[in-house]
Amino acid sequence: MASRRSRALLLVATLTFGLWALQTAFVGGNGSNGERALRGSEVSQQDFAKMAAAAAVLAAPEAAHARLPDEFVIFAPIVDVLPILPIFFFLLAFLWQASVGFR
Repeated sequence: MASRRSRALLLVATLTFGLWALQTAFVGGNGSNGERALRGSEVSQQDFAKMAAAAAVLAAPEAAHARLPDEFVIFAPIVDVLPILPIFFFLLAFLWQASVGFR
C-alpha cells in the first residue's frame, strides 16, 4: 500500500515539476505587466513592409549572379528540371503501391 502511495506521489511531483519547467519555456507576446516583450514587436506592420521591400530591392542584383559557369551551360535544361524530381519520386511511390495492391 505504501509503494502505491509513493508512486502516486512521485508521479504528481514529476508532473508538477514538468509543468513548472514548461512555464518558463514560453514568452508572452504583448509585454504587459512588466514582462519582457518579444524582440521586433515594437515594429509596426507598415514599417516591416518597408524594410522587406528594401531588402528585396537590395537582393535583386544577386539574381544576376545565379547562372551556371560556361563549361556547364549545356546542362542548363537538366538543372532547370532538378527541383521537380522529388515530386516525381513521391508520385512514383504511390504508383508502386498501386501496382503491388496496397499490401
